[in-house]
Amino acid sequence: MNCKSRLALLAAASALVASPTLAQAVHPKLAPGVTAAPDVAPKGDYVVTNGARLFKQPAWLPGTETGVELKRGDHPQVLGETDQGLWLLIGKGGQGIGYASRSLLCPAKTCTDVKS
Repeated sequence: MNCKSRLALLAAASALVASPTLAQAVHPKLAPGVTAAPDVAPKGDYVVTNGARLFKQPAWLPGTETGVELKRGDHPQVLGETDQGLWLLIGKGGQGIGYASRSLLCPAKTCTDVKS
């Protein structure tokens, strides 16, 4: 690849990274203390099947809870999935407020009988 082609490729990549729409889809705004993780767009509406604590990162680590807990029957705003879908980035007003284990939530289309 010649120098001119490399510069054109670099310019195209820079334009994609600078795109606000792409940047928001990949990294939504996060609450203080919540760490960014590689996210992908969520796949539909979820319902909480068991009480789910939110964590500052996609991992169960003592002392990293956010203090927010989802209750059975809640339909939280899901902003993204990470760690191959094992964790969901939960949001409030479009801002990521913490991660919930995907094992404690179910696609709402599948789990239609979950009540609070």
